[in-house]
Amino acid sequence: MRLGFITVAALLSTTAATAQTAEQGLYADQLCTMMTAVAGGTCPEALMGEELLKACREQLPKMAPAIKAAGAIQSVTFDKAQDANGQRYEKYTVSFANGKPSSWVIGGLKDGKFEAVYSLGD
Repeated sequence: MRLGFITVAALLSTTAATAQTAEQGLYADQLCTMMTAVAGGTCPEALMGEELLKACREQLPKMAPAIKAAGAIQSVTFDKAQDANGQRYEKYTVSFANGKPSSWVIGGLKDGKFEAVYSLGD
């Protein structure tokens, strides 16, 4: 599934305490909420930074039907966390009721909102 919205990531520092938690992933619930909202035809303003929200709205006409057609989310499996230039990103494998699983990345948390969510296109 080649879907996703990409935008500028923001600063998120990681401490030793969050590194241990990161092994389990921190953003699965937010990723599910975003994908469910997009499948329903909306971009969740409460979770998306300005640039991500803009990209989501631009891509919504194409993304919403594709994600909806994939069906309900069956599972979200944390794969890994990675820091890039002081910014945290988490990779997940998302399995849907219809179709094959796909890889998604979410990150760049700033002021409670994400600056990046995208599919790796597999």
